[in-house]
Amino acid sequence: MQGPFETITETFFENLDKLKENQRYNFERSEKFMLWIVGFSIGGISLIATNLTEFNKLFTHFTLKTVFILLIISIISGIIYRWAFYLFQIQYQTVEFYLQGAFSNKKTMAMDPKDLTNETDIKEVLRRLKIDYDEDASFILEDYNKVTPEGKAFLLNDIKKHYKKVGDNVKKEYDFAINYSKETFQKAFGFSDKRINKMFDPINPKKLKVLARITTVAFILCCLSFVTVIVVLCIKY
Repeated sequence: MQGPFETITETFFENLDKLKENQRYNFERSEKFMLWIVGFSIGGISLIATNLTEFNKLFTHFTLKTVFILLIISIISGIIYRWAFYLFQIQYQTVEFYLQGAFSNKKTMAMDPKDLTNETDIKEVLRRLKIDYDEDASFILEDYNKVTPEGKAFLLNDIKKHYKKVGDNVKKEYDFAINYSKETFQKAFGFSDKRINKMFDPINPKKLKVLARITTVAFILCCLSFVTVIVVLCIKY
């Protein structure tokens, strides 16, 4: 039987694949929808421009000018939407990568060792060594309880140094793994140093929110402009 924490994190981790699938599906559907609207808008401008004389007989100059402006707004909004959604997807993939690591059931050694300089209880140091680095050194307690106070101080200081050394080695291994991953991605895709560093930067929630708002506003503006064109033409026809 699992504890509440393990159950919740495992549930979220299992739902990440569905979340990614839904995100890809929504992106593909919205992209196709926007391509239709932008395509119809471009087609509308071309149709009016090539048959301007005929349209002037049906609509006033002001109406045609309004329609042109609305169609241009629709096209520009659609382009902005596509660009913002692309950037949103890149940023969102970073979030997905972060969530996979955060909810993964894989146990990873602590990369930042605790500061145990002032710790006087050797049992606490041994506990941290076991929790952070899965190293059981409890056998030291048998010798620790037999030696003099000076010997206890020596053993305590020695296990503290060992804890810090293990932590430093884990941090070095982490840095090596990150640098190796960066170099591998950079060689595979030909990314610049600036681009590869952005890929491995921590997530930026503010940037994600801004891009989400831009896509929403651009989507609404594009659709609203196109629908307004249809309404205006129907009313003025």
